[in-house]
This record gives sequence, structure tokens and C-alpha cells, in this order.
Amino acid sequence: MQFKEYGAWALLVVLSAGACAKPGAESQEPTPTEAADGADPEEEPAPRRRSEPSVEPRVANLVGLMPLSSTGVDEFLQRHPTWDGRGVLIGILDSGLDLDLPGLDQTTTGEPKVLDVRDFSREGRIELELITVTGDTVYFGGQTLSGFGRVAALASPPYYAGIFRELPLGKVPAADLNGNNNNTDEFVMLVVRTVSGWALITDVDNDGRLDDEAPIHDYSVASERFSYGLKDEERDKGLMTIAVNFSEVDGRPVLDLFFDNSAHGSHVAGIAAGHNMFGRKGFNGVAPGAQILAIKISNNARGGLSVTGSMLRAMNYAADYAQQRGMPLILNMSFGVGNESEGEAAIDSLVTEFALKHPDVLFVISAGNEGPGISTIGFPGSAEHILSVCALYPGVFSGSRPAGLAIDADVIADFSARGGETAKPDVCAPGVAFSNVPRWNLGGEISGGTSMAAPQIAGAAALLQSARLQANRAARATDLRQALIASARRYRHATFLDMGAGVPNVNAAHEWLVAGHQAGVYSIRAQPDGGNTSLMEGAYRRNGLASPADTLQRFVIRSVAGQPAARFLLRSDQRWLRAPEVLELSGGPATVEVTYNTRRLRTPGLYVGTVYATPASDTLAGPAFRLVNTIVVPQLLNQPFVEGRDLGPGRFQRYFFAVPEDAGGLTVEMEVRYRTQRGSLFLFEPSGQPFRGGSKEEASAGSNVVRIEVRGEDLIPGVYEAVVAAPDNSALSYDIRAALPRYTVDQIGTGPSAVIRKRADVPELIQDAAVFQRSDSSANTTDDVRVTATDIGAVTTITVSGTGDTPKLLPVEVPEWTRDMIVDVRLPDGAWNQLTDFGVTLFDSAGAQIDIGPLSFGFGRHEFELSRRHRGKTLQLEFFPGYAHLQPPPSWQAEVTIYLIARAPAKLDAAGADTTAVVLDPGESTGLQFLPPETRAMPDGFVPLIEVVAMPAGGAPMTRWGRLN
Repeated sequence: MQFKEYGAWALLVVLSAGACAKPGAESQEPTPTEAADGADPEEEPAPRRRSEPSVEPRVANLVGLMPLSSTGVDEFLQRHPTWDGRGVLIGILDSGLDLDLPGLDQTTTGEPKVLDVRDFSREGRIELELITVTGDTVYFGGQTLSGFGRVAALASPPYYAGIFRELPLGKVPAADLNGNNNNTDEFVMLVVRTVSGWALITDVDNDGRLDDEAPIHDYSVASERFSYGLKDEERDKGLMTIAVNFSEVDGRPVLDLFFDNSAHGSHVAGIAAGHNMFGRKGFNGVAPGAQILAIKISNNARGGLSVTGSMLRAMNYAADYAQQRGMPLILNMSFGVGNESEGEAAIDSLVTEFALKHPDVLFVISAGNEGPGISTIGFPGSAEHILSVCALYPGVFSGSRPAGLAIDADVIADFSARGGETAKPDVCAPGVAFSNVPRWNLGGEISGGTSMAAPQIAGAAALLQSARLQANRAARATDLRQALIASARRYRHATFLDMGAGVPNVNAAHEWLVAGHQAGVYSIRAQPDGGNTSLMEGAYRRNGLASPADTLQRFVIRSVAGQPAARFLLRSDQRWLRAPEVLELSGGPATVEVTYNTRRLRTPGLYVGTVYATPASDTLAGPAFRLVNTIVVPQLLNQPFVEGRDLGPGRFQRYFFAVPEDAGGLTVEMEVRYRTQRGSLFLFEPSGQPFRGGSKEEASAGSNVVRIEVRGEDLIPGVYEAVVAAPDNSALSYDIRAALPRYTVDQIGTGPSAVIRKRADVPELIQDAAVFQRSDSSANTTDDVRVTATDIGAVTTITVSGTGDTPKLLPVEVPEWTRDMIVDVRLPDGAWNQLTDFGVTLFDSAGAQIDIGPLSFGFGRHEFELSRRHRGKTLQLEFFPGYAHLQPPPSWQAEVTIYLIARAPAKLDAAGADTTAVVLDPGESTGLQFLPPETRAMPDGFVPLIEVVAMPAGGAPMTRWGRLN
């Protein structure tokens, strides 16, 4: 599972300057100098573990680094201190939880904060075997432990033993259980049956003895946990707290260890319900009185990878647990991977089914971090009848601001996913916070992403439910959901796709509930009319209107909870969008027809219009549902596109470019006009997926011009989206340029050879705009093209097959000449919709993790940087599928392309009389031949990888990679 955060931040907060450094800002610590071409990069430095938080917690609390004011939580709790979540259970479905953190020990009323923990990830599964022990000494796994006589006095045979290894847990410090700065230790785990059930006995103090160790039972029995420590250290505890889960199969014990080697779950739990965090009185999360059920669903050492059925098991376990104890339940899942086909993911259907089956459970899910492009909401945040949460960037983290702009002004976070086919997100909340982390991650208390926004809303829902419980009027989940949506306010410049209904206010949401409003449960489907490509509730025309006659869009609305007949008043928020005034819904489905005024949809850009349906019987309740229409009018690149703009702090501008099938490439460039400014350029593919070649470039004082180039083999015909974003605390003045290449590289073949073509529909060349001009002035014409060919490494494509959900290892021989490894993974059509994750992890020959690159879509690309010690070795690529349903299919397969990039690329000369300076007429093509590359040592199955670049004197460049067969 990918609990993606916006960077891996361990920030220095510059309080002396009166501001906090932004996550993702330049580090205050020195970084290794990048190696020159052909040189070995420096070896990865040993991790430096911090002994103190990044900010003194008292100061962090004082300046509001746990942002509670945006949603009115601080004011609500000041007015009603007992409506703090008490009586409510929040299920944290995440990466685990560190149980020794101050702030997660007690509620405001002194009750235990964490009621139970469960591990459904199998990351902590210990394989046990039956052992026989004679005498006082245990010999197992190459280790000797004395003092078994005391264990034998506690429990009679049978005895079981297994090994808990650090190495599979990832890198130091997360995998360093005992704080000795390595991840190669192994610990013997003995399992015996006591009068209280199965128990674990392990040598926690590393002294080789068992007679000084206490048995550790399932957490639900006695809330016991342990840490490994070293006697020669000042600390008597290790860096990670571990709890125990036991189950039985055929009378034999099954042992799962529960821990948080990600820090993500601990951070999320602190935001939702922390109380007196860091030992500071009053340093609280949103709902400090709520209790927590912590369920681990991810294999953190594989990139936070959800495993088969872990989400479904966690949801059902939490619902059963809450029902047995008679507690209202709020579920929080801070998870999101990309939707390949919105509306077709199995996990969305399972979550929707769960929400309908459990009307008293509110499910809150993060929207995902693939923004700011549209159509990027991840699953299962795209499921129906849940709350999908987008992220704000809180002003308190923004540092100094221009005169007249408040320091506490929040903006929409650029990483936050946006809607499109789905009428999501639902609401927005602060997506950066200073919160709990395990001891091993000290310094990482500030983290951000929609993962951090979701627990803000989960906590807010717990406050509302707590208030209703104390009034003896427990609220239905659908009413909690609607109260938060109805109280939300959207920023004036934002569309529904950016932040849904907007930012909720807990006080107003409580007033909505007290007023006795009730929400219905409705399912909405946009019909396949005109250019609409959505299978979900939002009408979505990414490619524009299908024709001038594409003016009608139908929506089918169904009541799914047996509500009585109702009459709704319909209102459109855009002049180009018209709807009937009234909708009658009585039992069966009803169809609403909306119409578009195409005369108002001519200028290229994004058009978002919403029809609001308000119950005629209770107009003060706000809209019961919304019909969202999205129309893109793309820019045709029949000539290079050039525009200059100014953006305010935190604002963004979208551009949509139609790219035909024969375009051969696309180049988008942004130039920041003033060197003191910063800005970001994003590019998204026609599916909404971030561009596979690198979707974000940042311009700054060191580089005021940034460019994203789509190579020929990566091009997907359709409408690309480019987004320019200003920093959250400063304005941006920029120029953007976009163009299709005049010349394309259509083919790379044997020899090596290349076919160069001048496009028949050649874009007009605008000389005075100086668009993508070649730097040299030696050309005799402004319309020639200079072609270069370079041997950049080696490539192979392999079909990888696996059984069930068992990880598959693929050995890869890495020659000495290699600098980086790039891995493309492509799943068959439809396969992604059955998954919740697909891990891609690179290990060295000893089994130590080098890097992780889990997929976010059915196609994924990851670049693994290799250090000197990895070259000349055989590395292991692991592929690990996780399925939505409890039972995986019998087999799976993926197409894997592996690129080995050379440290010293070799430029190839033209062969014979061929010249690399070419002039062609429109539609004309020519073949160029190059001298063969020098022979490199190639692993079996690999062939040379050739890069050909066509750089015109005027116009956009074009690049293609190809294999030399």
C-alpha cells in the first residue's frame, strides 16, 4: 500500500525568522555533490539519527503546527471541551502504530487511547516451527539462549520458535530494532501457551538469557508490548515498540508482530486523536477524547504496499469490533493510488458496498497526492458514500508572506489530487502537521499529504458524533457526512474539482445536526452522451465537445437507502449550463437532462459547472447531491503556444494541449521572469496520470527555465494537461511555451539507423517568439534539423509471471559501466482494477533493500540510482501484487522493460556520406545510418539502447529511445 506523502520530510523550522520552512524546501543540511558524467556518485552516507524533534514541541504547539483553526476545531473545543471525541472509536487503517508514544496512551478522561491493534499486512508474520527443549538452554537459528527453566515453569510443551529478522524490514533506522545502527540482527521468538493464552518470550535486553523476560500476550489480552534494547546504551529501550497478535490454525499458533516501520500511521493517529502529545499538556490532535483501533494493512518495507485482502479484512474487523462494544465508529484510511479507469476498481466497489452495509460507520479516505492535474483522485477515495479528502497547505508552514497577505492564509496544496470523472473530492482540510513519530524517526514530525488531511476530517466527525452522543442522539454516518459537506466553503478561485464542497467548519456542521436536517443516500451516474467518457457520477469531456451538437448530458439518480419520495430544486452555478428547475424522485430512478451553451465554450481552457439539488422540503439543509460537468477545450498546437501570466501566491494555471497520433513528441517549457521567484511546472498524460518521464520541474534562482519533453516512444495521443503553480507564499510571473516537433524520429533500427520525418501538418514557425531555438548559429536555414545518435546503455523486455499474490524475484546482472537502472512495468488491460497495489523493490545480492518503486497506475516507471557497490553484481527485482479481494487469482503477469543507463554515453558518428544536418519538405522522410557503437559487456538478453535527438534550428526538439536489435 502506498501511503504517499508529499516528500519524505524531516524539516528544520526556522522559528527565529518567525516562520516555518515549507516541506520540500531546500534542506539546511549539506548534501553530497552530484557526480560529473562518467564519475561514480558518492556512496550513500550512513543515516544520521536525531535525538530531538525538529521543533521543540512546546513551540510547535504554541505556533499552531497542529493546524486546528482552519476547520474551526479549536473554537469548537473551547466552547464545548467535553465534546472532544469521547465515546467514539476511530479506526486507523494504516502502516501500524508505535504504542509507546506520549499522546497515544490515554484519552482526556483517562481511558486507554488504543483499544486494540491488528496486523493484516503479514509483514510481521513469524514462521514458527515445533521445537523440543531439554534442560535450561535453547538452541535455535544459530543462537543460544539460557534460562529456559523459568519458561518451562510457566508453560508446558508444545513449544514453538521462529526468527524475527531486521533485514526484511527495510533500511536503517526503521529496520534497526535495537539501536545498534545496522539492520542485520536476528531475534529468536519463542511461543508458549500460558494460562492466559499463547505468549511470546524473546530476549528483549539482548543478554542471551530468558529467565529475566516476561511473557507477552496478544495485545487484546493485556495491552502488552516490548522493545529491544542494548545494555551498554543509555537508553534501555530500542527504537521501535512492538505488540503481538496471536491466532490459531489447526491448534497451532500463528504469530504476527505489530509495529510501525513507516511512521505514517503514528503520524496520522496523532492528528486524528492525539492527547498531550510529546508529553505536553494541551498539545492535542483533533479529537483527543476519542479512542483508537489501529489496524496495519501495509508492508512498509515494500513502499507501504497493501497486500491481498488487507483493506477488506481491516474494514470488516473494525466494524465487528465496534459493534461488539456498542461504539460508534469512524474509519480513516490515508491511502491512494491512481485510478486507471474511474468506476472500475474492485476496491471502490468493496468500499461502497461496505458503506451501504454499515450505515453507522463513516469512512474517511484521502484523495491522493497525484495533483494538481484533473482526473487524479486515487482509489479507494473515489468510492461512493465515503468522504474523500483533499489537502490544504496551511499558512503557518508558509514562512514570510507579501505585505497584505495574512500569515495564516491556507492555499490548496499543489500535490492534492483533483476530480474529473468522479465528483470528488468531497471536502478539504489541512494537509501538513507536526505530529507523533516513532523514536527512530525523530526529526520527521512535520509531514504532509492528503494522508494528513483525512485524519483532520475523521477527527472532526468524531467531535460531532461525541456531541450527539452526549445529547443521546447518535448520528448516522450519512448525516455526519452531509453535515461536514453542508458546512464547507470553497475558495473563490477554486472549482469543484479542486476542493469539492470546500473546507468544513465543525461549529456549522454541529448546528446542521442540531437543526434536525437529514441526508439521503443517492447514487448518480453520468450517461454516455456526446463526448462524455466517465463511468462515474461526473460528466467528463477531456477531449472537448464531440461535435457542435454535443449539448445534452443526462444523469440518472437513484435512491439507495429506501428514502421516501422527494422533490428537489435544481440550480446551476454556470451560465453555460442549464438544468430543469425541479426533479421529482419517487421510488425508481430518475433522469435529469442538462444542456450546454456551446457558444460559451469556445476559448481553450477548463470549464466546470455544477447543478445543485436541494430538497424542496428543507432548503436550509443545503444540496443533497450535485451533478458535476467538466469540459476541456484543448489548445491546438498548429503553431507553438506562447503565453505570459502573473499568478498570486498558491494559485495555479492549467493548459490543455491536443496532441495527435503522429505528433512524435511534445515539449512544454516554463520560464520564470524574475530570478528571485520560484514556480513549478507539471505535466499530465491524457489519462490524467502524471507524465511517466517525470511530471514536475521546479524553477528557482539557480534555474529559471524548466522543460518537460515527451519522448517519441512515451507519447500517448490525446489531451495533455500542463499546470503552472506559484509557491504558497509568493507570486509568480512566468512565460509558458509548448510545441509539437516539426521533425520526428519515427524509427530506430539496425545499423544503427534512424528514420527522420518532417510532419505533413507542420506547425507554423514563429521566429519572433524565439520558441525553442537551437543555440548554434551555423545553420544555413531556420528550418534544418540536426540529428545526433548516442549509445546510452542497454535494454531488455521480459514477461514476468507469478502465482497468486506470491512475490516474484527477477535477477538482473548489472555491468560495471552502469550508472542507473530504469524499470518500466506494464500490467495487462484491466489488471490494475483488481489490485490495491503492486510493489517493485530492488535488493542487492545480500537481500538488503536498495530502493522501492511501487506502481501508482497500471503502467509505472521508476529510476533506481546505483552506487559503486552495486555495479558488477547481480541484483534482485521483486514484484509483489496486492489484490482487493480476499483470494488472489491463480496467476498474474507483467511486461517489464529494464534500462541500464551508462555512466559514459558514447556519441555515434554518421556512416559513410550521410550527414546529420537534414532539410525536408512537409511529409517527407529520410533514413540516416550511424556507425555501430563500441562493444560493451552485455548481460544475457540485453541489447544496446540508442537515443536519437532531432534538434531543429527553430522549433521543438524531438527525442526517441530505441533498441539496437
